[in-house]
Amino acid sequence: MYSQAPLLKLLSSGKIPGESGVPEHIETVISNVFLFKDRAYKVYKNDNDFFNKSFHDLSTKEERLSFSAADFDWNKQLAREIYLHLQGVKVVSDEIAFTDADEAEELIQINTRMPSGAVLFDHLQKNDLEEVDFYEIGKQFAMREKAFVWHGEFSSESTLQNIIKRHTDIIEWVKDAEEYLPAQERNAYSEQLLSLIKEIYTSDTTPLSIGFDFHSFNAFYVEGVLYPFDTHPPKDAWRFCPTGLNVYRLATDVFALVGEKEFRAVIQGYFGYLNISI
Repeated sequence: MYSQAPLLKLLSSGKIPGESGVPEHIETVISNVFLFKDRAYKVYKNDNDFFNKSFHDLSTKEERLSFSAADFDWNKQLAREIYLHLQGVKVVSDEIAFTDADEAEELIQINTRMPSGAVLFDHLQKNDLEEVDFYEIGKQFAMREKAFVWHGEFSSESTLQNIIKRHTDIIEWVKDAEEYLPAQERNAYSEQLLSLIKEIYTSDTTPLSIGFDFHSFNAFYVEGVLYPFDTHPPKDAWRFCPTGLNVYRLATDVFALVGEKEFRAVIQGYFGYLNISI
């Protein structure tokens, strides 16, 4: 059975062409990331049972490489400054060899390493941004979002159908918080939210928009510049969303962690750039 272990061992020890030193290794639910001085190397896991069953099955080489390529192309559109190159690799005689995609065992993302503490969530926790920064965050996201080009087919779902699917996912996840949100309270919340969704979206005929996995954990903010990252949806069904959900998802983090004034600045920057009155 194929194992990524030999590749990960070599990456962990810094044995990748063009790099020196031992990198910092960060393991996420779905990937292994290796941080060198100026570059970050990311490879998707093949054996995470939770992700493979719940989001996208990456257990086969074909699916994993296809997902890696789609993920990189998607993210590069939003932040070319971060996403530099998608490189095919394979292990040959206990060394990592760069290859083309046809010969690759894995595809590795080569990205710019961003400064420590620059994730937007970190800024929100420290509350070290000004109102003008939040306006810029909204404005710059609108600029990047508007330039994004989707090359596939658009969903034929209604807004109501889409948001009900999202509601179902949320309720399933909230079950994990049983200690803090007992079943009775969770069910009451679910029914109330579903009623509100139907009230708002039943007659909504607005076409769906491209959906980004975008929130305060998936953005860097460095010297006044917003860099979205890792916004490729882990689930195919999440590629589309109701209009405005992308920015409101981010702005809600701002509201919760900083305040209403800053929330409104994000919204004003976003819709102001698009020349849409709110």
